[in-house]
Amino acid sequence: MNIKVKIGLLLLVVMNISCEAYLEEEPPTFISASNFFQTPGDARTAVDGVYKSMYVVHSRFWTVVDAYTDDQVSRTNGGNHDAFGTHTVMPVDPMFEQHGVYSDWWVGIARANTVLAHVPAIDMDETEKNIILGEARALRAYFYYQLVRAFGDQPLIVDAVTAESDFQKPRISAEDIYDQVIIPDLQFAEENCKDALHDGRFTKWTAKLLLSEVYLTRAGHRRTSQGDFIQGDESNWALARDKAKEIIDDSPHSLNLEGSGNTPAFGVAWLDDNPFTKESMLELSYVQVANLGSWLSRESNGSGNAAGYWGPNANATPLVDEGWPGNLRQETETNPDGLFFPGRPPGVGVNLPTPDLYSAFEDGDERLWSIMTRYDSPSGKPYLCQPTFRKFIDISFYLAEDGTSFQYTNSNIILYRYADALLIYAEAQNEADGAPNAEAYSAINALRNRAGLGDLTPGLSQSDFREAVWQERRVELNAEFKRKFDLIRTNRLVSETTDILLDWTAEQGSLTDYRNVYTPFYNTRPVWPDNEWLFPIPQSEIELNIENGWEQNDGY
Repeated sequence: MNIKVKIGLLLLVVMNISCEAYLEEEPPTFISASNFFQTPGDARTAVDGVYKSMYVVHSRFWTVVDAYTDDQVSRTNGGNHDAFGTHTVMPVDPMFEQHGVYSDWWVGIARANTVLAHVPAIDMDETEKNIILGEARALRAYFYYQLVRAFGDQPLIVDAVTAESDFQKPRISAEDIYDQVIIPDLQFAEENCKDALHDGRFTKWTAKLLLSEVYLTRAGHRRTSQGDFIQGDESNWALARDKAKEIIDDSPHSLNLEGSGNTPAFGVAWLDDNPFTKESMLELSYVQVANLGSWLSRESNGSGNAAGYWGPNANATPLVDEGWPGNLRQETETNPDGLFFPGRPPGVGVNLPTPDLYSAFEDGDERLWSIMTRYDSPSGKPYLCQPTFRKFIDISFYLAEDGTSFQYTNSNIILYRYADALLIYAEAQNEADGAPNAEAYSAINALRNRAGLGDLTPGLSQSDFREAVWQERRVELNAEFKRKFDLIRTNRLVSETTDILLDWTAEQGSLTDYRNVYTPFYNTRPVWPDNEWLFPIPQSEIELNIENGWEQNDGY
């Protein structure tokens, strides 16, 4: 597909917050900021460069935010996710020291700060200038939002870094980061970004949606870096309700209501040939180019073949009732690869759906499309696989189409949708007003009806409606980087990850006792420890910032 977001090559010094090497050696491609920011085109190229950090961190490793919740497990043993399965996470783990789940957000913040420092001086149309500044501030807010939710307290750095002292800052409370950066940035963005459907860049409606979720988060529970469990100010419920309502009432967005082939209406937003639908509100577009493609297709398949789920050996015949003449590996004239995907996905299996998530879907819920165990190609050929998050998959690679590679696929990643606005409104309205109103029911029923389900039971109490919304969030937003954060803010992280369904069953399509997941997690079943409500700050960051008063998050 054509990428809708130009990722500009921003030839500026972009610092990691603790990286001091830039003071010692000038990169050979260095262009000073004062020389670079000259024209409106320079401003656009610069802010497009800020998006690059979002693309990099989401393309592979940020799925760790949901690792070993009740939705997501890993089959690896000896890999980067092991400590998350056994709940023995350490500040020196590769996920924090090598894979950018902390530092990449700071690269983005540094880039955004550089744009905000230099674009105001460019002689250009003021409306276009404010659009660019709005996008930069929305991106900075997004980066800070991920940091405070996942890592707690952070340093406040809102100016371009030009000297070592600019990034030698103490950590301040997450609440102050919300008040001084995240909320003001999003408020500026909602007033200045484009009033249009999302095309890969932040719009005013994307900013409003993110702001509504920020209010939802602040109303809920969290654990501080000092180890305290707190609940936010309940006045945020009304703020979340009202901001989400603005999107429902006034935005050009709406739900996708038409399916395509074997894909229900719910799933069309993730089809390779259908980017940026009217439902999409923050979507990352990848291309099949090294460093610009997504690795999630590689990371998210449990095995290169279907054995272990559809059958214990080569003689399994899972589709005999449909007239399939042979076993899993037997080739036929119409399907020379047997029942296996011809692209031979490598089966890394880092991000796998749990049987507990599968069982969370009601009978007839078309959103079960999200967990792929079978794919019927347009030609009618069936392919089988072990349970896989469909939202992470570039099906073109699985089908071995020309030009595809497991190292960089072009499947888009959707972070926010119009469905988010409906769910946020329903939850926040119920909490703010003490009971669900007709519009909250309408929001939930729109999602249920699209999924082939009937309306929610009318007349529910506040608590029953609350649980119904939580259920809808789980099945609607699975594999969209929201489950752990939802469990934290609703104070259910321990309860919902302790007693979950462990085994795939015949009712779920499995012909075997499929347990091809990371077994130490299932064998030991440790309760989610208090300290792992937050990730640790990478140990190298702590050591480099001792003089700035940094202390490790409590419990690490």
